[in-house]
Amino acid sequence: NVSREIRKILTERASHFNIALDDVSITSLTFGKEFTAAIEAKQVTAQEAERAKFVGEAKSAQLIGQAIVNNPAFTLRKIEAAREIAHTISNSANK
Repeated sequence: NVSREIRKILTERASHFNIALDDVSITSLTFGKEFTAAIEAKQVTAQEAERAKFVGEAKSAQLIGQAIVNNPAFTLRKIEAAREIAHTISNSANK
């Protein structure tokens, strides 16, 4: 879109001087300092958000792990789940 718009504008301007343009190419393009700073700030913010999400998930997993270690009911539930899995597998045709 940018290239097409630039070509259109340059073709119109050059036609006033009886110059016909065959091709227009963008060989270099830079952004303003404010735009570049805004993009960098956006990337930093996105990285910080991802890090906060990761840290939150890690903390959640740690708390769940501590709850399991400190509560014998979880051990009993693991044994029951293992029994159910073993029973399902032993009755399955795909052993």
